[in-house]
Amino acid sequence: MSTFPSAPRASRFRGPARTLSFLSAFAFAGLSFAACSRTGIGTPPEESISGPGGAGGQGGVGGATSTSSIGGGGQGGVGGAPPCVVAQDCTDADPCTTDACVDGLCQHSPRDDDGDGFPPLGCSGTDCNDLNPKVFPGSPENCTDGADNDCNGVADCSDPACKLAPTCGCVPKPGGESCANGEDDDCDTIVDCFDSDCVGTPACGCKPSESLDCDNGFDDDCDGSIDCNDPDCFGSTACSCQAKSEVCSDGTDEDCDLLVDCADPDCFGIFPCACQPPGTPEVCVGGLDEDCDKLIDCADPNCIVSPACQSCTAEVCDDGKDNNCDNKIDCADPACFFAPNCAPKPEVCNNGLDDDNDTLVDCQDPDCANNPICILQQANCLSPKLIPGTGQYTGDTTGNVSETKGFCGGDAGEAVFYFVLNQPSRVHLDSIGTSFDSTLYVRTGKCNSGKEIGCDDDSAGVSWSARLDFTLLYPGTYYVFLDGYTVDPEQGANEGPFVLNVEIEPNPKEKCDDGKDNDGDVYVDCADPDCASFGICATCLNGGPGKPEFGTSACKNGLDDDCDGAADCADDDCSASDYYVTECCDGLDENGNQIPDDFNCRCASNADCSGGQICYTHTAFACGIPCTQYFGDVCPFVAAGSYCNPATNQCEF
Repeated sequence: MSTFPSAPRASRFRGPARTLSFLSAFAFAGLSFAACSRTGIGTPPEESISGPGGAGGQGGVGGATSTSSIGGGGQGGVGGAPPCVVAQDCTDADPCTTDACVDGLCQHSPRDDDGDGFPPLGCSGTDCNDLNPKVFPGSPENCTDGADNDCNGVADCSDPACKLAPTCGCVPKPGGESCANGEDDDCDTIVDCFDSDCVGTPACGCKPSESLDCDNGFDDDCDGSIDCNDPDCFGSTACSCQAKSEVCSDGTDEDCDLLVDCADPDCFGIFPCACQPPGTPEVCVGGLDEDCDKLIDCADPNCIVSPACQSCTAEVCDDGKDNNCDNKIDCADPACFFAPNCAPKPEVCNNGLDDDNDTLVDCQDPDCANNPICILQQANCLSPKLIPGTGQYTGDTTGNVSETKGFCGGDAGEAVFYFVLNQPSRVHLDSIGTSFDSTLYVRTGKCNSGKEIGCDDDSAGVSWSARLDFTLLYPGTYYVFLDGYTVDPEQGANEGPFVLNVEIEPNPKEKCDDGKDNDGDVYVDCADPDCASFGICATCLNGGPGKPEFGTSACKNGLDDDCDGAADCADDDCSASDYYVTECCDGLDENGNQIPDDFNCRCASNADCSGGQICYTHTAFACGIPCTQYFGDVCPFVAAGSYCNPATNQCEF
């Protein structure tokens, strides 16, 4: 009987039929993030165009949306399609349209940004990456472009279609993304004008001036400066606001984000908004958060009957005042979400406001995932920056809002990176050169919720810098967070310019005496054929070299086959599962679930497994029945955060 009776019946298996649609699981896994960027650049096929209406007339209405190239015209009306210069002029409020500027008019077609004929997952389609025309269900898998071309959940070296390919894995071109060749040159799976590297380049359209677009996150006029860094925007209202810092105790909204004092994220953790839990009862005057609920004085429900708060009234949604004393003005106040003047609008990614009323502001909103300003900030898992290889990466976390933290710290804002390994690799990371007390942590699988495999605060030995060393990481995608350690109540957040130093060494050599798999072949020390002539390994098994302790025969022969000091079920290779701990790789069914061994037999390939089992080489390196043959989802008990992929019949991140 299993020692984990609360587990789902993952140990019961069946035939090949599936009960879970892979595409549904894929969408659930959050892999449709490309569908978050709504503005397409270029001309999509089969657009629907707002009708032109009567040219130059007065008082008429534009034509209705039509599938033909000419809409029903208004009677003597002005043109229905607004004029435009670049695609970002045409953003509408519909996440399932492609917005384009063609011949000076906005066009809105059913969402298919890359024009491959397949709508994205987020719009009831099947395209797993709508920013790459070479990615759609049924597309031939390209084993060297980093993309999941056929949308089966695995790419390049992990895709069964690449099993016999002479090479696999994407190598970025030295010049980075070329914006008009139809190729993904920098291996980020995003092509040409969809790539943020290309926005603000002549190949993708330029406006004569940025003066009317100072808070949208784009370099509209292609001069290399975005929004408030562009001289065209100097003196604009939006930039005047952004230049000001919020004062957290004066009852005024200095930075024009409609949030006052402690309701403003800029004030979180800073005096007088800081509080040491558990706190004390709220005093309804004085401007302090005594009870640690981030609500101060009359904004705290505990003060609703206080004499000091009796001047608070219902919120008026268009007077620029905080009438109800919750430190939120007009449309930033939930009480105004349904006011006519606060109707949802397309999210603007650099104005500090929740334009579309989804409670997510600017770069925290998925609508802004591919916005250039958010790519530059790389402040969260929506817009991580690709690490193509060994090198030094710099940036600035000033103003970034904390969305994640590692187990060793990270209360301030972070910068998020990711790298993709196609070969087993040694990886070194450090933050030497960073201007603040920093932490580093790494997750595998999913960015927000994946398994944290390392976290460090001060181990680099230089001015509060962090350091992480991974002797070996197996092929897969890894997310790196460079975070500020804390928010000091007096000095503010640990934030500012940072440096991330990265070393990636593919295919390192095996060391034969350190108890680790250094070269990524799953064999450790004397079990590795590379160590057959090394010292004690040469004679440790009955006078001969050691060998892997894999499979039932090796796990019940009474010998320490791999010379690691543990034999049979006492060896981790024979008790490989962290979940089915009562099982051992001995061909028996110790827990009574009708499945012998239960992911306890270590393996390097299918050849190490018997009885119809396969080697789960993308997660646990253990033998198991194909995941598609289980009733229920076995993958949480193989590797937390993984899902069953019918293309490989094993669990994947």
